[in-house]
Amino acid sequence: MVSRRNLEEFLKESGVDFKIIEVSEAATSEEAASSLGISLCDIAKTIVLKSDSGRYVLVVVAGNRRVDLDKLAKTLGFRKLRLANAEEVEEVTGYPPGGVPPICHARQLPTYVDLEVFQLDLVYTGGGDDRHLLCISPKSIVDLARAKVIDVPKR
Repeated sequence: MVSRRNLEEFLKESGVDFKIIEVSEAATSEEAASSLGISLCDIAKTIVLKSDSGRYVLVVVAGNRRVDLDKLAKTLGFRKLRLANAEEVEEVTGYPPGGVPPICHARQLPTYVDLEVFQLDLVYTGGGDDRHLLCISPKSIVDLARAKVIDVPKR
């Protein structure tokens, strides 16, 4: 299991600018935005997906967006993608659902950041649990996760 402290240590060692903020609740994008008094557009949610072949991928999109899984599967070369269940999320990321940051996971996972996230200088993402948020630049997410920036199909 990876902890919020592991995340914080990883970020300090990386030398990027970041803040981890404690809030009253942040298990969903809506709760995170409400706790900070900001728009859902300022939240970047990390979605864990599982392919029909058993491979996992992470997708980072704005908090107000829903991913078109069928179109994304085709874009990434899979037949099907589905949301990972709670147990799978924790197994592959090391974090509980509702607290998954876009970086520093139990396993190195292919990560895709939606182009739209780059409209903001800083975003708030999962901070390791349901009471913490990570404030970080989209560029730092891409650099640290070795992520690809794509236009994620949305519904």
